[in-house]
Formats: sequence, C-alpha cells, structure tokens
Amino acid sequence: MDSQASLFQPYESVRRFPDHEAPFVFPKIDASTPSHGHFPSSMSLPSPTSFIRSHHRYCLTVGNGKGHDRPWLSLLMSSRSPKSEHLPLFMGKDAISGTVELDLTKPEAIREVKVKLTGETTHHTQETTPFLELSQTLTRQPSGKLTGKFSLPFSFVLPDDVTVDESNWAMVYPLPPKFQEKGIIYIDYKIVVTVRRGLFAVDNSLMTHIVYIPETKAERPSALREQAYLEGKPLAPPSLDPAGWKLLPPLEVVDTLVPNVTVTAHLSIAHPLSFALGTPIPLYFYLHPAQPARIELDAIDVRLVRTLVTRGVTGSVRKLDVARAVFWPAPCSSPHKIKLWGEVIAGRRLLPSFDFTKCSVRYSIVLYPSAFI
Repeated sequence: MDSQASLFQPYESVRRFPDHEAPFVFPKIDASTPSHGHFPSSMSLPSPTSFIRSHHRYCLTVGNGKGHDRPWLSLLMSSRSPKSEHLPLFMGKDAISGTVELDLTKPEAIREVKVKLTGETTHHTQETTPFLELSQTLTRQPSGKLTGKFSLPFSFVLPDDVTVDESNWAMVYPLPPKFQEKGIIYIDYKIVVTVRRGLFAVDNSLMTHIVYIPETKAERPSALREQAYLEGKPLAPPSLDPAGWKLLPPLEVVDTLVPNVTVTAHLSIAHPLSFALGTPIPLYFYLHPAQPARIELDAIDVRLVRTLVTRGVTGSVRKLDVARAVFWPAPCSSPHKIKLWGEVIAGRRLLPSFDFTKCSVRYSIVLYPSAFI
C-alpha cells in the first residue's frame, strides 16, 4: 500500500505517518526539557526532594464491631502518593519501607512475623505469574508467648531488572510499572504482612497493593535546542539544526489538505525521541502545495497514540489516542511554502513506555486523515 492510499484509510485502521515510536519517561526533569520558546511553570514540576507526601496505615482489629474495635496489627508506610487514602506510590530507587506494629493485650503464641513484597502479572485468562518476591522476617521465636506493644521496621530496595522464564529461556527485563488494562492484563505489586501462629493455629495476614513507577531521565536535546531553551528563544528549524530533529519520509496527498491540490507533507519530531511526562513534544510541519494555497490548521490531525501489545495464545494490539497536536504558522511561511510549528503534550498522567514478558506499552506520533475526508 502506498503512502497516499494509507492516508485515506478509515480512522480505526489508519497507518501511522510514519510507523515511528517515541518513548517517554516519568517526570524526572532538568533544564533540557521545557517547551520550545518558553519554560514550563516550576509549580507544575515535582521537586526531586519532595519524596514523602503521605502516610498510610492499614490495620487488623479486635472487638465487637460496634465502634470500639482496637487495632492489634498495623502496617504503617510513607510514600509519594498525594493523599493517604490513595495507594502508596513509589518511584525508581525509592526505599519501600515502613513499620509493622503489634499491640497484644494478652499473651499470644506468635511464632513469626514476616513482611513480603511481591510482583505478578495476571492475563485475561486469569493465569497469574509471579516475577518478584522479596521478604523479611521481622521477628521469630520457636516457643513462648508475646504480650505488649512491638514496633518492627522493614525496608526493601527494588532491583533494576527481573529474570522471567519464557519457554525454558531466562529473559531479563527492566522492572515494569504497575499497570492494568481491564480484562486484558494486570501488573500488580503488593505488600503482605503475615503473623504465623504455629501448628494447628490460624495465621493472620494484612495486605495492601502499592504503585511502582520506574524513573528514568529524558535524553539531552541537541546543543542548539538546549541553547534556545536556556535563552528563551525560538527553536531552530530542521534545516538549521539537523541533529535536533527526526525528519520523517515525505507524504504526498491529493485533494485532502487542500481541495483539488497535491500537497507534499514533511513532518519532523524533535530528537532525541524521549521526553519527560508533562512536557511538550516539539513538531515542525512543512507543506509544499503544487500551487499556492491556504490550509486550515484544524484540518491537520496529528496525535500521540499509546499502543498496548499483549503476547500469548490470544495476543492483541490496542491503540488509544492520548493527545492531539496544535500548530501555528512559523516565520517565513507563505502560500507556496507552508511552515508550521507544533507541539503535543506528553501528559503527566501517562504511563511511561515499557516492555515486559507479556505486554509492552509504546507511544507514536500519528498523522490521521484530515477533516477534508
């Protein structure tokens, strides 16, 4: 299928222009990542030192259920989560730490208190596969009974990579983020506290899910683009800064952007192709019509698209539009040579790109059929 025909495919099956992936990272932002021509507000960016924002408490209680219940087993944690009622949130190399508290008003035969951090994937077939298990024994006694109050700290440091068995091959993957696509795939992390009481006694467990997000850093832009950011000046176009742009193959469209006129379109994306979440992705669009023409900017439909690929017996590919680009005229634009600046925002709530054993998430810049179709 040629590039012209592909532009006229239905929305659901349109080919990317071009089929190009642009990876993203969770916000760890330096001066190299603001929008072209201006800096993002410092109020919108997370402070690298403001790690702890919320305290979380989970309990098992004893009582009659009439408002006088007393917690006897508590799990206390602190995290980056914006609210204590949200799940604990950790990023990158954060220590996942906390305290287990026991409040025993009468002697109880407790043999062991253990805390475990696990990661697992669940496919839509309900098959669950563990990929991570870290555990710590906080206290252990072979006999006797405990009474009184106890505070037992713990701390986990997550590994950078995990090894997963795939068809008898040991595959190494970077630790993935917590992720779910309802009815398709789940990647889940949880903390479980287990109080073991010994033979013929019922053990007790206290559990909470947690959110883990890998933290990486966007690559530095080209020297000219970085200089423009620092000096608050407009970016240099691809013709003046070839190292700062990824030029995509030209596409010729007829009777689409301009009725009855052939237009050669050149779309460029800022390079390197990695960007911090919450920051703009700069674009440059050069349109060369066969005859002088004016183009409605709203007719140009360029979007950031998330692609989820699941692997297995019933693998699938799902695409989701997550943002639409905006364009405005560049200096020296004319009806003969139409030059446009543009940008699309990599939203702060997006999940970073990742590749794991049963699924992957990637992002692409896609040119859809225009409003003329």
